[in-house]
Amino acid sequence: MNILQNLLLSIGLFFIQPLFIVGIILVLLSKSRRVSYDRKQLRATIYKDNFEIKRFLLWGLLPGLLLSILNIFIGIPLTLDWIILYQIVTLLLLGFGYRFIHPIFTFSITSLVLLILTYFDLNFSQLFTLPASWFSPLEEGSSVAFELTQVSLVIALLLLLSTILVLHVGDMAKFIPRFLSTKRGKLVATYRMTPLWLVPLLFVIPGEGFRPFFEWWPVFSIGNEQYSFFILPVLIGLRYTVQAQMPSQAKDRLLRDFMGLSIIATIVFALTFWIKEIAAIGLMILIIGGIVVLYRHRKREQKWSFRFGPAEQGLRIIAVRPNSPAEKMGLDIGDSILECNNIVLHNIEEYNESLFSNRAYCHLKVKRIDGEIILTETSIYEDDPHDLGLITLEEIKVV
Repeated sequence: MNILQNLLLSIGLFFIQPLFIVGIILVLLSKSRRVSYDRKQLRATIYKDNFEIKRFLLWGLLPGLLLSILNIFIGIPLTLDWIILYQIVTLLLLGFGYRFIHPIFTFSITSLVLLILTYFDLNFSQLFTLPASWFSPLEEGSSVAFELTQVSLVIALLLLLSTILVLHVGDMAKFIPRFLSTKRGKLVATYRMTPLWLVPLLFVIPGEGFRPFFEWWPVFSIGNEQYSFFILPVLIGLRYTVQAQMPSQAKDRLLRDFMGLSIIATIVFALTFWIKEIAAIGLMILIIGGIVVLYRHRKREQKWSFRFGPAEQGLRIIAVRPNSPAEKMGLDIGDSILECNNIVLHNIEEYNESLFSNRAYCHLKVKRIDGEIILTETSIYEDDPHDLGLITLEEIKVV
């Protein structure tokens, strides 16, 4: 019964932890800003669903379930001081946006900080002037800290692999353009990708767990040891801007870089079976490697020319609304509309006039971003509020 009570209480505690609350606030603010921006700048809401909230709550469920089962069967423990410090580190890193909100940074920094405290004979409870009974006995030596370092390397590596899987199969096609002017004064579109999702991880905490906080907190015993369940809200985020590549190409290159980093981390993890202290080196490799991956992406974007600038001919598509006639015709961002209803297009006024010339049907000549010329057509229905459901660069006036 104590096991069931503890599990139910840990589920309730999950929803009142700082990281869960902050994560929900961030996605709600993100959605609100997106809708406001679309209406003000694009004069139409591209995505009408709550995809930020769905992504936040759903992307991490399967990886969280699989890793939680692994945690229970293998017996990967965490201590209360590590959990508290992890939430502090993550909240601090949120000050830099979503760029460093990933376990390769947050888990690694948390364990390395605890390792440093142990090295200098500092106790976490003393550092924050809290009762020593709330925390694990790091003063016993470096063994506890090194064990936590190994745990962090394992979990960070597994979550890195799950991130690769999620980004590979997840719906990343939420492209909302932002705009900037080049040195020559030309308006170009860029796409900032900021996915944020939540992975709930179930751990077994050795000792009295949360009884120092709540005297009534139930614990369960295995042999002579006491344990309690704890569900940790792990925030995973990325932030990268695409302006010189197609978003799908940029994502694939990032995934390849992350895969390379995971291979290196796996090799280091294998070495910890013989030398456990090398786990600290593995965590530093994850931190440095993560920074290198993001830096490589940035250099690729700076090296290449702007992909979503004004079209040499026709009108440049910078956004396509889901389930619209434009999507059904296979139009994509970066394409250029050369002709509409047999009228050659030079500006947005000609485009609007060509659409009005036939309110029931539309025939387009389109140049793909790779140079291929295609012909496409579709019916247009009177209840469609935004004509074809696309936005061109030429109709944007930066507010």
